[in-house]
Order: sequence, then C-alpha cells, then structure tokens
Amino acid sequence: MIVTGVPHKIGTGFLARHFSEEMFGGSMDPLLMVDHFVMTEPTFEPHLHAGISAVTALFEDSEGAFLNRDTLGHKLAIKAGDLYWLAAASGAAHEEFPEKGGRTHALQIFVNLPALLKAKPARAFHVPAQDVPILKEDGYRVRVVLGRSGDATGAEGAPVEVTMLDGFLEKNGRFAHTLARDRQAWIYAVSGRLTIRVQNEERVLDAGTATTVKAGPQTDIVLLSGEPSHFVLLAGKPIKETFVKHGPLVMSTAEDVRRTLLSYQAGKFGDIPR
Repeated sequence: MIVTGVPHKIGTGFLARHFSEEMFGGSMDPLLMVDHFVMTEPTFEPHLHAGISAVTALFEDSEGAFLNRDTLGHKLAIKAGDLYWLAAASGAAHEEFPEKGGRTHALQIFVNLPALLKAKPARAFHVPAQDVPILKEDGYRVRVVLGRSGDATGAEGAPVEVTMLDGFLEKNGRFAHTLARDRQAWIYAVSGRLTIRVQNEERVLDAGTATTVKAGPQTDIVLLSGEPSHFVLLAGKPIKETFVKHGPLVMSTAEDVRRTLLSYQAGKFGDIPR
C-alpha cells in the first residue's frame, strides 16, 4: 500500500502533509499520526496531549529555532536536526512555534502508549543534533536519531521502542536497514523518488508518499534511488490495543478521556512557562 499525504493548511504560516493510522489499516501501529510540515509563524494555541508521545523532529534545513514550552517546566529552543520527545502519558500541555523570522521544517509524530503507560506522569527528553550518530558510505548518509541501524545506536529513553532514521540517498544510492522481528516500519519520501525493496516485492515512493512494512520475521528493507532523495523510516513494535481518540488525547476509554479533560480544565497539569 502506498499512501499520499493529505495536504493541510492553516492560515499563512502552516502547511503540512498529513498521515494518520486509519490511512494504513493498522500497519502504522504504534504510530498514530505523522505530519510533515513547514511552519513560519505561530499557529496553534497551547493545547493538551494525553495517552501518547508527541514527538517533534526538525530536519537539518530548518531555519531558526522552534520554541517549545510545556507544563513540565521546559522552555527550550529546538534547533535544526534536533528531536524533542514529550511522553504526555497522563497529560501535559505545550505550545510550539518558530522564532520570529524562522522557518521550521519538521515532522510531528504521535506515538501511541500502551494502556499501562497512559496513567504514568508525563516526561520529556531532548536529543540535540550533535548527539545523533551518522551512517555514511558511498551513496548514502543516514542519521540514526532513535533506535539502532547497522552499528549505530541513536538516543534512548523513549517509553516505547521506536527507531527513527533520517536518510539521504545520492543518485543510484542504496541503503539497507534490518527490521527486527515483530516490528512494523513506516517509510516516507520527503523528497526525490525511492524504490523500497522488501524480500521479492518492490514499491516506488514519490515525494509526499509513504508505505508500511507489516510485522513479521526479521527482514531487510532496501532503499534505492535513481536521483538524490530524502527519506524517513520509523519503526516500532505494534501495541495492538483498542483506544479512544479525542483530538490529541488517546486514552483506553471514553471515561479516561473525560477525566483527563476535567483535570486539565481544573488546572491540575500546571502552567506553561512564559
């Protein structure tokens, strides 16, 4: 299955391609949503997340800082190539926006949490670009932001196991990633044109399209390109649990959603620093 991201525009400062788990029939699990976006001005009001991890991953061509403030007390300038992981769990509110004159080019990723973790206190971690290991050979350059690929290991500390590769293929480039047993992968062409080879099957991704590789035995995912291309690969173990979505709240039951909203309205998650 190859899916084209749905264009999504808000005002004059936000343009995205949107992907949701419904578009992939369950093969995106544990991912719930990925937005590939460019933001040039404040767009979203402070808002609550719960039951998920909200992950912001800036591409290396982002210009200026992306400012994050949240009810955990963090006030952070996220820079090009950085990642910020907010494990909202029982609930946390935040706001994010580019600094004046900035142009943020990034992914916003919602990762589901298993029911046992949805009630835990929120926490967060920041991965600066300089801490991201890079795999580089003739034909490719791949940033191992999270998880492991080849002999490189990215950042640890996420509440659920996720691999994130931010990769670049040169013309006629080739890169292979071993997908561990029982993991699913989501692969996106940021730019260029990719051929994805899994066992004896090939799929072609044009810019703005994505595909998934379903969980099964350990397998190699081979990415090939006839032109310079930029891709992202996200992989994790499916959670396979039912959930109730209410915007950026994803809880086990509707009652859990209701209680979380009441707690937020009562100010129990604290204030966003100014």
